[in-house]
Amino acid sequence: MNLGWRIKKLILLLMSYLFYASWNAPYLLLILLSTVLDFVSGYRISKALTQRQKRFWLIISLVGNLGVLSYFKYGSFLLEGFVQFVAAFGITYEPAPWNILLPVGISFYTFQTLSYTIDIYRGRTKPTRSFLDFALFVTFFPQLVAGPIVRARFFLPQLLRPPVVTRERFGWGGTLVLIGFFEKIAIADGLMAPVVDSVFAQSGTLPSETVLLSAMAFGVQIFCDFAGYSLIAIGVAMMMGFSLPENFRAPFSAIGMQDFWQRWHISMSSWFRDYLYAPLRGKNSSFGYKLFAQLMTMTVIGLWHGAGVTFVLWGFLNGLVIVIEILLQRSIGSWKIWKTRFATILFSGMTLMTMMLLVIIFRSRSFQQVMDMYASFFTSHPETAFYLPTTEKLLVLICSISLASIHWTMRGRRFEDIVRAIPNWCRVCVGAFMVAMIGLMGGEAYDTFIYFQF
Repeated sequence: MNLGWRIKKLILLLMSYLFYASWNAPYLLLILLSTVLDFVSGYRISKALTQRQKRFWLIISLVGNLGVLSYFKYGSFLLEGFVQFVAAFGITYEPAPWNILLPVGISFYTFQTLSYTIDIYRGRTKPTRSFLDFALFVTFFPQLVAGPIVRARFFLPQLLRPPVVTRERFGWGGTLVLIGFFEKIAIADGLMAPVVDSVFAQSGTLPSETVLLSAMAFGVQIFCDFAGYSLIAIGVAMMMGFSLPENFRAPFSAIGMQDFWQRWHISMSSWFRDYLYAPLRGKNSSFGYKLFAQLMTMTVIGLWHGAGVTFVLWGFLNGLVIVIEILLQRSIGSWKIWKTRFATILFSGMTLMTMMLLVIIFRSRSFQQVMDMYASFFTSHPETAFYLPTTEKLLVLICSISLASIHWTMRGRRFEDIVRAIPNWCRVCVGAFMVAMIGLMGGEAYDTFIYFQF
């Protein structure tokens, strides 16, 4: 192998370690543990002579990775549940406060390394002989802390030879980075976060229009926050000559929640489809069992997002809506009206409304706030109740309608092709506007990326 390329990979690996250590250096040991565990497990699975030996090393990988993930991410949740459980039997138990910091990106790199050992076990990929390549696959800094979740069979082949960086790809990567920062700093943090934070900081019931507008604002915020990060990661990787998978595909143009989850956080939803839903569903299972597998998968996706009742409920309800969609398609999917333009517009609007109502659960601080928010739609309020200012209402409506319109324009088309079709002078003006907005709002304090907490 080209010695110069090996040295460059080693430097890139060390810089990735330094990037993560700048947040919390001791937690770098967890990444090293996961890297060594799955590199060894993958090798041993490939060399195993019997199915029993292969299964043993797969279990080692699963227990090791999921055990560490469960301890750090779900330890407090499980401890709280245990305290409530023993209290039901009249036992009072007061454990020490759970003050363990959740490692940034642990869900992402854990699932990334797990896909490697599972794919080797299934015979879908072969283990790499290079520990350097595998370690770089795990810790590649652009997507280390918040994805996209990359499969080994997609990324490892890119490390076999030096990447080629063309002027065109470097420029397009820089464009994606600019768009990502604009979405994050200008829209998510600058425009939507103040609206969302002000509403969800309230207690009790609120005017229904306030709740609905805050849900719309949070839908825009979380998309621009996470899709913005994904664009930055993909763009930075592209500027270095690497490719990362697409993570969002115009989700606000979705028709049905099944379609939504094929467009939202694609790397995660496809991971659960391949490694949880497919095994649960089985090859010869009944239709009812497939629905159960779908419901369970979405519930686990909710739990993946956070250790709390609200996240589990959010995932379960997403699964329930998808199950209802499947049943409707099975019973009346042959109706001609099902595929008319009117039905398309109607179902798209219903999808957006469903998504907005569900994100209330996702954003709420507690289950009690969830109940209060939903109760707000059936409760009258005095004029002195908490209403959003007119300017903020218009801002939310403009951003929501604009984003949905842009996504409908992008539906079924490549984003790069759409940008190429825009005249150069218009692209320059839009780029200058984005830079100005980033500069204007970047001076204000802004939040970390929302998905860092997952």
